Amino acid sequence: MQAELLQREKKRDFRQLQSKLQRLFELELRGWDVDDELEETRKGLAEHFREESRKIIFRTRTENLEKDEKCNSFFFKKLHSAHTPLVELRDSEGNLQSGKEHVMRVVTDFYGELYSPKSSERSQADSFLKGISKTLSPEEREGLNAPFTLEELHLAASTSKRGKTPGSDGLPVELYVKLWDLTCWTSTRKWWARAVCCSPCVRA
Repeated sequence: MQAELLQREKKRDFRQLQSKLQRLFELELRGWDVDDELEETRKGLAEHFREESRKIIFRTRTENLEKDEKCNSFFFKKLHSAHTPLVELRDSEGNLQSGKEHVMRVVTDFYGELYSPKSSERSQADSFLKGISKTLSPEEREGLNAPFTLEELHLAASTSKRGKTPGSDGLPVELYVKLWDLTCWTSTRKWWARAVCCSPCVRA
């Protein structure tokens, strides 16, 4: 409980620093002298990112230790709770396959079929489309064909279900959500600014 409260406070402080930085950027564009405030805010954000980076590095190192086969405490801690390996599967014809090679072949065939492109008859598609009376306007087509905005990407990432299989890049959606403020570009009302993590102060 204490850890959750501390984490919430850190998130709240981080959002406040972000909002303050955006306001200072806008004031600077209007000619205000806010160099000292900008420097102080950037340092606060830089410290936040350094702390988050240390946490990620620590978790990664812990995972590496847990998966390592050296005779250390992490190895023995996980040894008794290791999952039982898959030893047999039924193929598409219902036959039971056992052994590593046969099981891997069943898995490969299953997902190969699942994610393979499905062919479609062009004539059937054309026949279906001819029966549609309502069509999109040029403006609607342009909007649908436009590149995704950052707001759309962030909404998709933040509302996606957790614990799902990663995409073709091998990265889970949780990683994108966690590092969003480190990697994205932020938008203000009339102009675009680099995300705070890209500033020279933060990189230092």
